Amino acid sequence: MTGIELKEKILELVVEYVKAYPVNNGTPDMWRMPLVGFADVNDPYIRALPEVVAKGHQMPEDFMEHPTVVISYFIPFTKELADGNIGIADHAASESWADAYKITNAMMAKLNEYLVEELKGMGYRAAVPTNAGMHTDILKSFWSQRHIAYAAGLGTFGINNMLITKDGCCGRYNSIVADIPVEADKHLEQENCLYKSKGLCKKCVQNCFSGALTTEGFDRRRCYETCEKNMERYGVDVCGKCVTNIPCAFIAPKAKK
Repeated sequence: MTGIELKEKILELVVEYVKAYPVNNGTPDMWRMPLVGFADVNDPYIRALPEVVAKGHQMPEDFMEHPTVVISYFIPFTKELADGNIGIADHAASESWADAYKITNAMMAKLNEYLVEELKGMGYRAAVPTNAGMHTDILKSFWSQRHIAYAAGLGTFGINNMLITKDGCCGRYNSIVADIPVEADKHLEQENCLYKSKGLCKKCVQNCFSGALTTEGFDRRRCYETCEKNMERYGVDVCGKCVTNIPCAFIAPKAKK
């Protein structure tokens, strides 16, 4: 199997797993077509993540010996799910949005293990990054899925701090490391954020009722306080207002006709 064929096979595995998951597990159908990207473990951007994200950010080799790539994927949410997160009383997240966060996290954990086993069956090694959650003392992840996805060429960062792919930013990211012989994808060069590219939009800033998100910066603590209110309501720290009801929710605005 060539490197191109291997990349196509991994995309197929992800797409088919996500497509079958609602039927096999009795969950709502809430996802669009996944995207998959591949980052070289020696990409200078990845090596610089302890400076870019946070000191102590983990490296691919922390999870297995001699990896060659990080396989990153994006699971986009449906418009129906996102629209349900608009106009909720007290600026709360919708119950369906909170449920989607829980269900998607559980699905991705199973998908990661599935991919690892499939790659092992092909004669390769792979591993799931551990301790990839947010460290509440600094409110940053020691394995940033969005920054890994940027390195894998899946998108560019908007002023909402989300990664905007060709299919938007409304969804979830995850990744595994592996030693497969494939060519890494290049970082995107064209800016997908309307504000960063043209000084337009700022819809995500307008949606951020807490004031955590501004064009000058991002107040991580204030954002987390909002998410904690939804934790009290739903048992999960979510919000989602900065990725719903915005031009880049489901597509990179530059791609609009």
